[in-house]
Amino acid sequence: MNLDAARQLITSPLVDSLLFTHPNDLSSTVSPPDIPFREPWWAWTRDTDSCRWIQLLEYYNDPSQRSDWDIPLELRELIDQLTKLALPRDPIHVVTDPPLELSSRGMSPKKAHEVFQSVAYISSLLNSVGIDPRRTRIVDIGAGQAYLTRGLQIHLGTTHLLALDSSEVQTQGAQRRQDQSGTSITQKTIHITPTTLCESIDEWVQAEDAERQEAEGEPAPVVLVALHACGSLTPDILRAFFVQRNNNASMKDRRLWAPVAVIAVGCCYNLLAPQDFPLSKRLTEASPPIRLPTSAYHMAAQIPAQWFRSQEAREDATLALRKVVWRAIIGARFTKRLRETNQEERGEQGQAREQEQDGVKTDGTGDRPVMRRLGRLNNNVYEDWKTFARVAEERIGPLREGGSASSDTSDTELELDAEERKLISELEVLHVLRCIIGPVVESLIIMDREQWVQEQLDEEKARRDGEMDMAHGSMQVELVNLFDQATGSGRNIALVLRPPSSTE
Repeated sequence: MNLDAARQLITSPLVDSLLFTHPNDLSSTVSPPDIPFREPWWAWTRDTDSCRWIQLLEYYNDPSQRSDWDIPLELRELIDQLTKLALPRDPIHVVTDPPLELSSRGMSPKKAHEVFQSVAYISSLLNSVGIDPRRTRIVDIGAGQAYLTRGLQIHLGTTHLLALDSSEVQTQGAQRRQDQSGTSITQKTIHITPTTLCESIDEWVQAEDAERQEAEGEPAPVVLVALHACGSLTPDILRAFFVQRNNNASMKDRRLWAPVAVIAVGCCYNLLAPQDFPLSKRLTEASPPIRLPTSAYHMAAQIPAQWFRSQEAREDATLALRKVVWRAIIGARFTKRLRETNQEERGEQGQAREQEQDGVKTDGTGDRPVMRRLGRLNNNVYEDWKTFARVAEERIGPLREGGSASSDTSDTELELDAEERKLISELEVLHVLRCIIGPVVESLIIMDREQWVQEQLDEEKARRDGEMDMAHGSMQVELVNLFDQATGSGRNIALVLRPPSSTE
């Protein structure tokens, strides 16, 4: 199973070292940098005459030409493994009947693509499993401006929709758009947890039944949808799904509603609660255990396969890489000045003081005080090195021993020296390799969720000896590539929990 192979690769010594080595942390060590994976082949990265990071990315993006490459075998083998173990990302094509007729007003092209694809897929899914959308209630969790909710109402014709969000600003914005469109959707702001989610749906179903005076003996079927559920929201939605199924089985007086499907696309893995990865027994009981640095969850949002899809994308990727590397070089200069200033305190005490002043971390975050002082800079600052270095001095102070104001620093002093140019090439390769690992980290998180859901279904089936009522019918879990990453929708995999279709 790819889950096991992906875990083994992520916990391998080389990948572990790459994930735990942020460019900011690496550049703060002695010169030349103390690279933890400085095997002989790493010297290849210091060639300033060739753009090594581009060579790696071209190799990563063009499997058909993986033969005669000027890339060390160890790096080629690593990239081959990463490519093999990352989940495929080719988007599905969904045809709806009738065709979608939705407005994209107010949405970016990326958002419109996501909403259209989601509406088309949900419509197709409900039809394939025999769920009548006019009777089914749909809950949009983390609804934001409720573009998806309104799209579902317009296309499906359902009047039973609940839009939940944790931000009152988002809810108010959704309400204003709803008033303009004339749609009728229940809007609510809550802090979403499994408990509050179930309680909110309880209240909504009760209120709708009381208003329409049409409470039925059977629980109301409810579909849970989430388009880019941040952090732990996806696991919480899945927990709510199983909690409600168990409640329906054990509490006959609480059979207000029954969850019949979940369609959730996750994102913002850096906001995951520690207990939400790993989830499955398959990973939590594996050895060695998963040990990811904080920055690995940021890397999971990278889509290096799309960096060269257009000239504009290539320029954006180049600028993003330049920001990471140049900031690391400035951090190295600042650290060197601290060492020279504290030269009289050499030894363990001096080293401890340097680390305290510089704030070096050990988990690969690169979050050091000097970087926080540098802060965000406009893109035009990164157009050339001298401009960037002068602005950096204004923010963080002199970069050379004995320096004062940046106006006193000559252009020659600001220039990159030969060792720094080699370090730039190394850090470019380091960062690109970390980004290439990112899709496998995300794949591991998603497959772990899929495995956890399957384990819950297996346990549920064993408890009931295969005897299911309407609220506990057979369910299956699958991963669906809803969106096209080329539109900017990097998080494109939906975890879908649904009944089998009539043809399965």
